[in-house]
Amino acid sequence: MRSPFFRVGIAAAIILMIFSLPAREFLKLTFMFGMPFVVFLHFAVHKPKFSLIRIISIIALIGITGGYIYMLTDLPERIETNRIISEGSTLVAEGKYEEAISRYQELEKLGRSEKMHKKIAEARREEAASNSLAQARILLQEGNQAAAIKKLKSIPDNTRAAREAQHILKDIRE
Repeated sequence: MRSPFFRVGIAAAIILMIFSLPAREFLKLTFMFGMPFVVFLHFAVHKPKFSLIRIISIIALIGITGGYIYMLTDLPERIETNRIISEGSTLVAEGKYEEAISRYQELEKLGRSEKMHKKIAEARREEAASNSLAQARILLQEGNQAAAIKKLKSIPDNTRAAREAQHILKDIRE
């Protein structure tokens, strides 16, 4: 435990867990199924041979193991789905809406059409809000404060542009 090699190995594992999407997904899945597995394993080992608790624990262990194996078969698709969504979200944050939408369209190949449509709708809403914010700024530069305020108030609250619109509205009122 005090060996520097052990400590470096632990540090490397922690870094891998933080920065590697596949490792995070695998560890999350293993933890979700591992904790109940340990609890039921304790009851299966420490109870009398033919007791009801031991039988239920063994059945639960078999179920947990089957569920874990089943979830591992879906793991690559979930990792790819999360990667696409993460990259698309980054593109939306950078204001590259069309690139994000084309990235989200890759979800259809994975059979995630519902999620694809939801993410594309979010990207389009962000794009519209960003365009409204840009138009409001132009109106403010032209001195048309009333139209700019109306445009700023029309920006949906659940968008990135809404926060900036609120700041601009606050500055206008002061």
